[in-house]
This record gives sequence, C-alpha cells and structure tokens, in this order.
Amino acid sequence: MCCKYENCNSWGKIGAMKNYRYRIFPVLFISLILLLSLAACNPSLSTETVITQVSQTVSPEENVTETPPTSVPTETEPAVLLMTGSDVDPLLVSQIRESLEVLAVDSGLKLAIQDGSSVEMMAKATVVVSLGEDIDINNLAASYPEVFFVAIENGGAVPSTNLSVIGDPYIDQQRRSFMAGYLAALLSDDYKVAALAPSDVDLSEAVLESFVVGVRFFCGICQTKYPPYQAFPQWETLPAAGSAETFQPILDSFSNIGVEIFYVHGDLLSPQLLTAIAESGILVIGDRHPDTIRNNYAGTVLSDPAPLLEAIWADILEGNSGQKIPGSIVLVDRNPDLISDGRYQLFLEMADDLQSGLIYPEAVP
Repeated sequence: MCCKYENCNSWGKIGAMKNYRYRIFPVLFISLILLLSLAACNPSLSTETVITQVSQTVSPEENVTETPPTSVPTETEPAVLLMTGSDVDPLLVSQIRESLEVLAVDSGLKLAIQDGSSVEMMAKATVVVSLGEDIDINNLAASYPEVFFVAIENGGAVPSTNLSVIGDPYIDQQRRSFMAGYLAALLSDDYKVAALAPSDVDLSEAVLESFVVGVRFFCGICQTKYPPYQAFPQWETLPAAGSAETFQPILDSFSNIGVEIFYVHGDLLSPQLLTAIAESGILVIGDRHPDTIRNNYAGTVLSDPAPLLEAIWADILEGNSGQKIPGSIVLVDRNPDLISDGRYQLFLEMADDLQSGLIYPEAVP
C-alpha cells in the first residue's frame, strides 16, 4: 500500500516512538517500587533513619544533668564515753567535754556522754573518761579489762593496768590554796590578806597551811606599812552550810583590821556570802567557779585536768595506762581591772614552777 504523502515513512517512525514511550512508563514505575522495597529491607538505612528521628525528637526539658548519688554515712558505735557524776563543777565538765571532742575527732573516734555510771554503753567504748567521786571506776575497770579508763576528780581511784588517774584531791587542793595565797599577796597593797576555809571538811588544815605558805612565798614576813597593824595573813573557818549569822561577824572583824583580799574556799562560795563580801568592799579569790561574777571578784584558781588528758591521750590509746598525775593550775574568770597582764604572767610562771615540782605548797618542818 502506498502512502499518499511523500513523508509517509517519517510519520511511521514518530508513531512507533510514541508507542515505545507509553510502554516504558509501567516498567519504570515497577522498577521504582522495587528499589523502595529493597531500601526498606536494608538494615543500615533503617538504623540511620531511626537515629535521625530520635535525635530530632529530644526536647530541651529532657536534657537534664543528673546529680551523682551521695553516700549516706553509716552510724558508728561510740568509742569514747564521758561519764559524769552527780556533784561535779559544770565548768570542769565543759572543759573536759571540749577537750574530748577534739581528741575523739583527731583519733577518728566518736564521743558519747552520759550521766552516772550506767554500763549500757560500756561494751561499745574503747576509752571511758569519768568525772566525779560517786563513780565506782575501780570496779568498772576491773569488769571491763579491754576498755581503757581515765578517772578525773575521784579520790578513790587507784591506777591499774587499764586505769589512769588525773588529779589528786589532796595535792590539787594544796596547789590551789598555795596559788590563791600567792595571788592574794601579789594583788594586795599592804599584804592584808585573809582566808575563809570550811570547818567541816577533811582538807581544812591543808587549805589554810598552803594558803599561808603561798602568801609568805611572795611577801616573806608580810610586814604591813599602814595601820591597823596586825599579823598577816589571817584566816578563819566556817561551816559550809553556815547562815549569815555565822559569817557576818567574821566579815565585820576582817573589815575592821583592813583586810584587802579574801581567799574563799569553793565549798563556801554561796551567793549570800559573796554578796556580803562585796558590800564590805573586800576583793575575792575563789577556787570554784561562782554562780555570779561581781566587780570585786578577781579570779578563780582551778585544777585543770584537760591539758594532762591531752598529754597522755596517745599513751592511753596505745594501752599504756596506770598513770597518776596531779592536775595543772589555771586562772579563769580573771578580772583584768584587778589582775593586770604583768601580774597574770607572774602567776603563770609560779604555777609552772609548782607543776614541775620546783616549789612545794606546804610548810617545811
């Protein structure tokens, strides 16, 4: 069959190309579906896609910095036990407690405190420090040989293999009275000093003797320069529970002879007596911390066991017990208007000599 047109072959070619194009589209569509299916089955592509999606969905609120957990300290058993008796100077208790708090921490130990001699916590203790006469420390030390004991202010305590004793009631009282006498003479203008001691205690004689020795150590024969002329030092004894009718005549007598300074033993330091002395204008030196500090109160001479406890602490922890050491002398409640720095320094130097044994607080026969 002949084509009517001269370019009949060209139109045939164009029609064939159109038919080919229409046939190739389905093939390409099917190939694309297969490629997408293969991509979905590829693990590496799937992982990348998931990671990308997760990273894009993290919100700022979820990006919180976590605080590392802190360890909770476990409760340890008390290793140092402070036992206090019923009749102990609160100032002494405070001094020993403060000292033990430092010693326990430095030794990596824990401190516990209890009133009386209950054995409830005894088995938990490494070191037991007792204060007071009414604690049977000898029996406790014998009952607990694995525990190290320290007795303070306990005249009945006897050193043993696990018991050390700080303070001797007799020696400590001698030293306190000696230093009170020395300080009284040091503060006086005319050496007119006197002492009041309890008449109903065993140490009354030692109190008065050591006081006189201390005064005369400073001023010799203590000859006064101004009237009324009397022999000094003077002293008197009073019952510890005496009323105003008991001590007022003595105060009046001392005032009449011009006494400047009283040393009052701790058993007599009642508020009533201190008020009466203040009204008389006489200065006071005590050996027990008073309830109220008045303007005429110069200072308190104490036996302080805390420095000695610190000195033997390492020996105690190492098991070297059995020591007996008198307390050291300190001056507290110092009134700087009455005791200047220079006089205080002289007091400290004399206390050191007394502590080292260079001076004896008693009369030599």
